[in-house]
Amino acid sequence: MRNPLSGLLNAIRRSLVASPSILYFEGKKVEEIGPLLPSRKLVYATATCLLAIVMLSLALVLCIILLGEAPPELISAIVSLASTLVGIYVGRKW
Repeated sequence: MRNPLSGLLNAIRRSLVASPSILYFEGKKVEEIGPLLPSRKLVYATATCLLAIVMLSLALVLCIILLGEAPPELISAIVSLASTLVGIYVGRKW
């Protein structure tokens, strides 16, 4: 049986690949290295942030349903994790 998280990790790995191939000059010849693949730590950190955002969002919905109010701590945690994910993708693409 396949690991249930392997599909998620493969999707994150594909989304973090730097798309343009890297070219460099060796004498008069242009060599192509290929796309830059993300490190395993970056893929795991991105998956952890994504899963934490999903769990915190679920906790926020439950707090709103059960308590009738949204705790500001949950909202700030969701916003900080979302900005971390945006920073990972923006830093990786540019």
